[in-house]
Amino acid sequence: MSTLATELGVSRQALHTWRRTHDDFPQPQRQPGSTRDQWDVEEVRRYWQNRDLRPGSRTDLRDDE
Repeated sequence: MSTLATELGVSRQALHTWRRTHDDFPQPQRQPGSTRDQWDVEEVRRYWQNRDLRPGSRTDLRDDE
């Protein structure tokens, strides 16, 4: 997951959180005899580029006066 996070430009923790909280995140594959999850980098890259972003509102632009 560290290599994948580096390639996407995010922290490993951020990627792990996204994976846990978004059911549509690509599923990992395991090679026979291995205990490590492996993701298809191209599949995750496509997912990451097309994910639905929902940014918060900027409070520095509000006129609350």
